[in-house]
Formats: sequence, C-alpha cells, structure tokens
Amino acid sequence: MAALALVLILAACTDRTEQARTELIGMPYPDLVACAGPPSVRVQTDADDWDGEWGGSVSTPSVSGSVPLFADLVKPTVSASAAMSCRMTARVRGGRVYSIHYVGTSSLIFGAHAACAALVRDCLLHPDHTTLPADYDAGRYLGAK
Repeated sequence: MAALALVLILAACTDRTEQARTELIGMPYPDLVACAGPPSVRVQTDADDWDGEWGGSVSTPSVSGSVPLFADLVKPTVSASAAMSCRMTARVRGGRVYSIHYVGTSSLIFGAHAACAALVRDCLLHPDHTTLPADYDAGRYLGAK
C-alpha cells in the first residue's frame, strides 16, 4: 500500500515540472534563487542572457517480498528500488526566467521528470514577487562561474 502511495505521489510530481515550464516564465531571477537555491553552474550566453543549472536526485525506498514455492521449500526474494536524477536549466533574460528545460533519468512508473519536482516545488507553492528596479543588471549578480 505504501508503495502505491509513493507511485501516485511521484507521478503527480511530473505534472508539477510541466506546470513550472509555464508558471515560472517571467519570474525574477532573485525569486528563482530564493525558492530553488543558487544554480550550481552559470553561463553567460549573450550580453543579457544567462543559463543557470540546478541538479537533484530522488531515491525511492526499497520494496521487497518473497514468494514461497514448492511447499515452502524455496522462497525467492524479489526487491526493487529506484534512483532518479534531474538537471534543470533555466534561461534568464533581462533578469527574468524565459524558459526551463529538464534532463535526467525517466521512469515509466514515476514519469519523465519526477526527480525534478523537488527543484521547482517551492517556487510553485510559495513564489516571491520581487519588483526589479529599472536598472537591474542580472549579470552583476549572476557573474560567470
């Protein structure tokens, strides 16, 4: 029963990552950092364009069981667990998010981007609403790493 609950929860996570692809567009860069944490990699792609990369992983608890065979003489044990990872890239232009992309392991059970849900969950549930000053320079804060 717990395994089924976990499958349903992680399946819902895929919807959250797709929701983030639209709802986080236009989010000010400082708000993205506040909810997703600082990116591990930052790359300047143009004078006013930056890519930030975030990473995460999820491990599911191991589920195991045995099946008695031959009148309980043989009891083979079967166990399963899953480990998934995700890399999220957010493109920032003019200090605001303008696209989000995911790369990572996918799962038929948990969905293509279930491991990415933790990266965007807080951004969707509790977004900040920072007003950027007219002279905001994202490059000053992003700085190539």
